[in-house]
Amino acid sequence: MMTIPMHVKNGDGSEAEVIAKASDLIAFERHFDKPMTVFGNPSDARIEYILWLAWHTTKRTEPSTPDFDDWVDAIDYVSVGDPGE
Repeated sequence: MMTIPMHVKNGDGSEAEVIAKASDLIAFERHFDKPMTVFGNPSDARIEYILWLAWHTTKRTEPSTPDFDDWVDAIDYVSVGDPGE
């Protein structure tokens, strides 16, 4: 797993497709001190992990993205996976 596609729907109705790449996945592991395999184990997964990964990916591609907590307050949802699957 080297990329994770995600769909972000913002509270203002705008939407974005973002793709977490290797640098985002490494940043996740360093930030939470957890391996990416945590996403495959429902007993270890937290919603914050998915949201943080989507936020970090968005922040990498759009530097004006607000801090994590403000960003979370402004979104409606994040879905993971390719919508075409």
